[in-house]
Amino acid sequence: MKETVLGIVKGLSYALDGYKGAFKEDRHYRINFFLSMLGTGLSIAFLKGELSLIVALSNYLVFVAELINTAVERAVDTATREYRESAKLAKDASAAAVLSIGLFALALDVKFLLPEIVKRLTW
Repeated sequence: MKETVLGIVKGLSYALDGYKGAFKEDRHYRINFFLSMLGTGLSIAFLKGELSLIVALSNYLVFVAELINTAVERAVDTATREYRESAKLAKDASAAAVLSIGLFALALDVKFLLPEIVKRLTW
């Protein structure tokens, strides 16, 4: 039991190191982290019911996709220092995944979240 708990704690420590490393090393990660957490928080604060969870999740997934993108970019950079078309495609495809979920989250924010914020701020 003690070994299991220690293993879990060690695994959580690695995950926290991943957050810290990505935040420290990657400017795009910091930008997407801030925007996705802002969108997630505003969705929960301003929207109601299942809609708040759907919009919040879409914003949160931008953060998750950016974590994966950062990992892919670092792995590719570690694997090769020379230009390779396959390395470029891996990095471009992971960036496209972030862009795709980011545009989807933005569309949901504009459709559902922005009108609710404007309504509440204008009484």
